[in-house]
Amino acid sequence: MPMLGVASKNNQNMAKSKVVPNRSSTLSRGGIRKRGAPTRTDRDGDLDMGAASQRGRGGKRGRGQGGLPYSRGPAKMELDDRIQKAIDGSDAGSLVNIRAGGNKSRLEEISITGWKESRAASNPDGGVRGTIDWLERRLPSTKPGRKNIIKHRVEGDAIIVTIRPEMLNKILQINGNIFAGAELAVEKADNVPSISAEEMKKRLKAFLSNRFLPANKILNLQNLANDPILVEMGLFRSPTTETKFYQALMKVWSLEFPTQQAGRNAVENLSLANNGLSNIQPITILSQNFPNLKALDLSNNNFQDERALVAWRWKFRQLEFLDLSNNPFSSVSVFKETMMKWYPRLKTLNNIQVRTDEEIAAQSRAPIPAQPPFFQDEGNIAENFIRNFFVGFDKDRNSTLNLYYDNNSSFSFNVNPAAPRGTQDSAGVSDWDSWIKRSRNLKKINHIGARINRMYDGVEKIREIWNSIPQTQHPGLDQPAQWLIECHLMPCLPDATGQSPSGVGGFLIMIHGQFDESSGGKIETRSFDRTFILGPSPGPEKVKVISDMLSLRAYGGYNAWDINNTIETAPAASAPPVHPEAPQGYGMPAPGKADVQVQQEQLVLQLSFTTNLKLEFSQQALVQHNWNIEGALRAFEESKAQGQIPAEAYVALGP
Repeated sequence: MPMLGVASKNNQNMAKSKVVPNRSSTLSRGGIRKRGAPTRTDRDGDLDMGAASQRGRGGKRGRGQGGLPYSRGPAKMELDDRIQKAIDGSDAGSLVNIRAGGNKSRLEEISITGWKESRAASNPDGGVRGTIDWLERRLPSTKPGRKNIIKHRVEGDAIIVTIRPEMLNKILQINGNIFAGAELAVEKADNVPSISAEEMKKRLKAFLSNRFLPANKILNLQNLANDPILVEMGLFRSPTTETKFYQALMKVWSLEFPTQQAGRNAVENLSLANNGLSNIQPITILSQNFPNLKALDLSNNNFQDERALVAWRWKFRQLEFLDLSNNPFSSVSVFKETMMKWYPRLKTLNNIQVRTDEEIAAQSRAPIPAQPPFFQDEGNIAENFIRNFFVGFDKDRNSTLNLYYDNNSSFSFNVNPAAPRGTQDSAGVSDWDSWIKRSRNLKKINHIGARINRMYDGVEKIREIWNSIPQTQHPGLDQPAQWLIECHLMPCLPDATGQSPSGVGGFLIMIHGQFDESSGGKIETRSFDRTFILGPSPGPEKVKVISDMLSLRAYGGYNAWDINNTIETAPAASAPPVHPEAPQGYGMPAPGKADVQVQQEQLVLQLSFTTNLKLEFSQQALVQHNWNIEGALRAFEESKAQGQIPAEAYVALGP
């Protein structure tokens, strides 16, 4: 298999990739959408996730499944819009405000830097929430209760905030102000030059045709900042546009294949060398599109340590070749050990062999190997929810509740006090007094009324129960070993508005982890499992909680889901060597065969193989010495030395 190296001249020789025209479907990553719904916008010009599946007032409902991966029905215009939206952060062209009945000015994106040097950077979320709250307090309110910052995201060292155009001049005046001891730089985020969706798709296809070698399954994405096509498009002017480039490129990539799996299998060798990357945040999406990589070239970038790569831990389970040469991380003492731990099939690291085929084959796992988590997202909606939810649950439960829950949301929790405690925890029996009275453990509660009463529906009932349980502190998501997070797309959820009989799309998120509980001056560590069902919402976060189920147990550690944690098992009993005189099954357990008989037969075989005596004479010697093999051996040596053993007592045994 050809491995990737510095191959800038290869661009001239790369074969054209086959384009499948008029593709009827693709994976939507613009947000959760109702099945069969055409694109509709809310007051801010964003995708309206709560819109009905209809063509107009009184019109027929669409029959497509636009929100499902690789379903039939989305129109070509919709595909183009999603590609454009991945680049510029909004729908292509003029967006109609359906509810207001008119056009809405385009939102503005502002870049905030300098916050990482503030004292707030020591907070669990790195200071992001503190920075956003501080900015909100300094912007004048235009309407009571209305927030000025519609949404935000982190890209590298910058927080990108989205605001209404009337707030632009006011937020720019904050530039140079001091936040928590650090000076903030506030400026407009670089935008991509205006290019139509059709032109954007055409140029990205041309880029891929220069970079993709289908026969060798090689995708060459090295030195992108100097690619003539991308330079002309202005896609590498800032971290913002850089991230959007990879998202748009993967949307175009998905259009070239009949199925999602075909697109995944098309690439085994990927090069991202010479791109000046300091972390993999801009390119994280590539692990979803190319999970079966065998060779990955990340050389000549700027990765400082394992934290810059941690989002790709447990990814690429077939990876055999990895090149991180000319990165600062390569000189760290734990570099080799860490990479071999992350990638169990890795053979070559920085062009040096680190494992043989035999060593990889010997890495068997029993009884059941732990698998890496499955996480399928749409437009980072699920990821943003997870990042925001646990910080909010620990710091401000009321605000988190108002943000993600409504009167159709439900919450319940249960306590399993009988769960075993992990060996890492030497504390005594856990105190569950703060939880047990409202626990909905269906194995303990049989009365139907009690079961119903411990299911909390609606914001106010959930608020009451949340305010009654102890304060918690979850570890940061920058400690991935302490979390196991899975996310699955979930179609056909009931539509609370009743406008879409075929249902709406959402997410099923399952999270396993731990938290510290503070109650009465005592800190207790708990393990938990939490399952969310998320559905669409017209609010700023684009998502709401339909169902939230929390399960609690004594702290049990996190080795259970560590795929690098080898499970020790007793070796299987091996069959004794074949003896020419022994009948089949001699010396082996069998139904109805006493254990003492098995042990005696094994002693006879052992003495016979040691002395070359026939089984008959070996058994006589053991019987004479009360089945003591040491005594039988001593007697054999003495008799042999005196010439008392006839030749017919021996049997010819193999070497």
